[in-house]
Amino acid sequence: MDLPNDLRLALERALRDARPAAVAAAAADLSARYRAGHGTSAADSPYVSDAVGAAAYAAARMPATFGAAAAAARATAAALPGFAPRSLLDVGGGTGSALWAAAETWASLARATVIEREPAMLALGHRLAAAGRHPALPRAAWRAADLTAPWEAEPHDLVTAAYVLGELDERPRAALVERLWSLAAGALLIVEPGTPRGFAIVRAARARLIALGAQIVAPCPHAAECPMAGGDWCHFAQRVARTREQRRAKNAELGYEDEKYSYVAAARASGLPIGGRVLRRPAARPGRVDLVLCAPEGLCETTISRSDPRWREARDLRWGDALVETESEKHRT
Repeated sequence: MDLPNDLRLALERALRDARPAAVAAAAADLSARYRAGHGTSAADSPYVSDAVGAAAYAAARMPATFGAAAAAARATAAALPGFAPRSLLDVGGGTGSALWAAAETWASLARATVIEREPAMLALGHRLAAAGRHPALPRAAWRAADLTAPWEAEPHDLVTAAYVLGELDERPRAALVERLWSLAAGALLIVEPGTPRGFAIVRAARARLIALGAQIVAPCPHAAECPMAGGDWCHFAQRVARTREQRRAKNAELGYEDEKYSYVAAARASGLPIGGRVLRRPAARPGRVDLVLCAPEGLCETTISRSDPRWREARDLRWGDALVETESEKHRT
């Protein structure tokens, strides 16, 4: 996946205004703190507190978080083909990754509100969005608020929270999930890192949303208890092209990176039923494709051969894709 051209150019302009050495040093510090787990509580010092730190975050992390949010948004849109949100509330929006992802996914968006705690992130996110081609990007309202303190927002058609819940302690995290759902007039999308901890957070959010009456539309093909167990975790991967500035900031040579992520999408209406979600890279062999699926009946392994009516579809399946529901599945009781 490439960054949208308008976002790529806006990032390049923003990073030209910062000293490359300072951005690289801040990016290295940011990565070290992420790996160490610092800043995972609201009581910790913020990851980003100044313009250089915001630029470092945008260079080092924004392409990857955009890629994950965009992939999760596409899956949500596929599950809700009639959903055409007009308004977006992006909570803990950082420099706007989920905002850009939603704009790339839903042409219907007319207005957006982004809530973020750190002033430097707000300022850079606003600057980047001002260069966006989608009308909702330059029109977006950027508001400063601490999610662990009282904050106000009106309901929006779509609510997103990408890479946010993991920065909170368990109790405020659960309260935020309830608040986000109360503000989601149509759908709520939560994205977290594709790590055991990130998945555990998503899994807990999923269970809470089901208890609140939400319809789980992606990635899960059912609303039963999550069958993932035994130290495994449900996650997916999105390959994202690295810009020259990003490679410089991360001191990286490869022209791409693979961002692993976990997500859950909930809606007020039911999503399209699917035959299963592909949980691993499909194994293509002569005349057959072996799949590991989360299916309506639970985790399973299945083989699709040339004689199967889904053969053409199976040959193109990738990790994270939905397998269409068969006619027999459609009529099961």
